[in-house]
Amino acid sequence: MAYLLKNSLRLQIRDTIFRGKYLKEKISQLGKSKRLIICNSYPKSGTHLLYQILRSIPDLEPWDDIVSVQALCGIMNNANHVRWKIGSAPDGSIVRSHLMCCDEILDILAEHRCKLLFIYRDLRDVAVSHARWVTKEERIFLHDIYNQEPDFDQQLMKSIKGVPLGSPFGSNLSQPDIGQDFRRWQGWLSHPETLAIRFEDLVGERGGGSEDKRLYIVEQIMDHLGVSLPPQDIRQKFSSHAMNPQESHTYRKGGKGSLGGWKKYFNQNHKQAFKAVAGDLLVELHYEADQSW
Repeated sequence: MAYLLKNSLRLQIRDTIFRGKYLKEKISQLGKSKRLIICNSYPKSGTHLLYQILRSIPDLEPWDDIVSVQALCGIMNNANHVRWKIGSAPDGSIVRSHLMCCDEILDILAEHRCKLLFIYRDLRDVAVSHARWVTKEERIFLHDIYNQEPDFDQQLMKSIKGVPLGSPFGSNLSQPDIGQDFRRWQGWLSHPETLAIRFEDLVGERGGGSEDKRLYIVEQIMDHLGVSLPPQDIRQKFSSHAMNPQESHTYRKGGKGSLGGWKKYFNQNHKQAFKAVAGDLLVELHYEADQSW
């Protein structure tokens, strides 16, 4: 309880600061419609990879903050927090975010001229990346719970099955299973004004994927944003070899960034647990033809 009270007070102070920035920005933009690029993702799906491409586009300004529906301490942010934080970004900014698809979020984004992009990834690789992140990031609310487990196998299982309320005994912190969690974001895939992008299509040759596919997706991004660049400029500037993969931890090949890296970590128990909570999503998202994997 003390943990929740302490963090609730801290978040109230944070929101007061962002409300002031929001009002100041609103006054400066009085009578004008602000243009924002929303670089949105399901967490651990490649936000930084997409952001790296967007910030290399002329006339777009990086904004050094992230808008999320959940604070690192585990408390869910409310609509006012999202409104004030997005509204405090300057005109022309690229806004990184982890925002689910719901009416409240759509209403907030409708207050600006937003270009929406959403990146997602094979949820099995997301689970591996999430488990590794939680065990290393001391600020995340699940950190201590994960590190009570004896090994990575059990930590990965928590990222698949979630953390029930009251587990361990007396805990007020919880995390839904990965299938339930992703379904809150799934609406972006069919949202008519959103360009949905698969992480695997964007990594390119340097990340273990197809370079032609990456450049095709980059062209789609340019079309979506109304940016005109000759094909040769796109190939020269946005090939995976022309960009620095070290700027994105999710992009790196190896433990947490390789395509299909989940195969190195999933045992039979992980597979069975994943199929139970999100096997149907792999089929819907075209990562598997059926649940026989």
